[in-house]
Amino acid sequence: MMGEGCFYSRGSRLKCKAIKALVFLLYLLSAMPVLAVAPDYAMTMPKAANSLFLDIAVAGERLVAVGERGHILYSDDAGESWVQAQVPTLAMLTRVFFITDQRGWAVGHDGNVLLTTDGGVTWELQRDGVAEQAQINEERAGRAVQKVEMLREQITSATQEEQEALAEALGEAEWAMDNARETLDAALYAPPLMDVWFATAEQGWASGAYGVLLHTSNGGRQWSDWSHKVDNPDELHLNGVVGGSGGELYLASEWGTIFTSGNGGETWLPVESGYEGSFFGVVSNPVSGTAFAYGLLGTIYSSSDRGESWEERMSGVQASLFGAAVSPGGSVVFVGQGGAVTRSDDDGENFSPLIQQARQGLYGVTYCGEDTFMVTGQGGSKRLEQGATEGQADE
Repeated sequence: MMGEGCFYSRGSRLKCKAIKALVFLLYLLSAMPVLAVAPDYAMTMPKAANSLFLDIAVAGERLVAVGERGHILYSDDAGESWVQAQVPTLAMLTRVFFITDQRGWAVGHDGNVLLTTDGGVTWELQRDGVAEQAQINEERAGRAVQKVEMLREQITSATQEEQEALAEALGEAEWAMDNARETLDAALYAPPLMDVWFATAEQGWASGAYGVLLHTSNGGRQWSDWSHKVDNPDELHLNGVVGGSGGELYLASEWGTIFTSGNGGETWLPVESGYEGSFFGVVSNPVSGTAFAYGLLGTIYSSSDRGESWEERMSGVQASLFGAAVSPGGSVVFVGQGGAVTRSDDDGENFSPLIQQARQGLYGVTYCGEDTFMVTGQGGSKRLEQGATEGQADE
C-alpha cells in the first residue's frame, strides 16, 4: 500500500523520512536571508613597502601608493615610513586619484573600483567589476542587436549608392553582434581598469583594457558603461584618462591614437598623432593648458589646441614612459622603464633626463611640494633624485 507517496515498508519509511527532512532543510535554506560574501582582503605583509607599486598620489599632507596584490600604503612623514591599509581586494591596483584631501579612488584588475573617504586609511569596494560585467555584457548585446536592426531597416529604403555603404556598416555590425552574443555564453571576464580621473567629487571616468570606459555622475555610487560612446571599433586599450584645463577630456590609447571629448564625455573622437605605437597616459599642464601624451620608447607628443593636433617632443630618453606628474608651476616629470626620468620646465620645449642611482622600473610619480616629486615602482616609493642629468653624467 501507499500513503503520502511512500511505501509503508520499514526501509521505505526511513527513506521517505530522510527525503522529507532534506526537502524541509532546503526550504529553510531558501527562506533564509542571503548574506553578502565577505571580500578577500589584501594580506598584511611586513615588507609590503618594498613590493611593486604602480601609482602614487598626494592626499593633503599624506602620500598614498597602490600596487600589486591589492596593496595600498600611506605615509604621513614624506615617505620615511609606510603603513599598510586594510584593502578589500587581492587584485592588482593600477592607479589612484584624490579629488580632495580625504576622498579618493583606486582602480585595477577585475574592473574593481575602491573608495576612501579618510585620506587612504580605510577603503571600501565601491565597484565589483566581475559582478557588474554580466549586466554590461547584456547591455552591449542589446545595443548590438538594435544597431543591426536599424541598419537593415535603413537599407530597405536607401538608394543603390547608399546601400553599398550601409551594407559594409551592416557587416561590421553583424560581426559585433555575434561577438557580443558569444560573450554572453563565455565565462565572465572583467577587463582591468588602467586609470581613473574625476573632474568634481561627483563626475568621474575610469578607462581600461579592450576599450572599456566607465562614467559616474554620483561619486561612484553607480558606474555606467560608456565604452560605446568612444569611436573605437577595434576596442583599443584605453590606458589613460585625464581632463584638461579647458574642460576637454583625453584618452590615451594604442596605435598612436588619442581620443578627445569636448562635451563632457558624451562623444569621443579619435585623433591620429602621427605616431604608430602605444600611449600609456596623458597629463595636462594647468599653467599652459598643454597636454602631453607619453608611451613606448620615450615617446612624448604635446598638444596646445585641446587635442586637435599633436607634435612630437624629444624626451631625451629611449625607455618606455609609464607615469607623469606636473607641478603647480608647470614643471612636468615623466618616469618609466629602468628608472628612466625626464623633466621639462618650459612646457615641453626642452627635456632634461635625470639619472637615478637605482635602475628599477618606475610607474607612478606625484608632486609633493617645494619642487619635490615622489616616484613609485619596483621596490617601493622614494623621493625623486634631482641630481645629474645625462649630459652632466657624461662629463
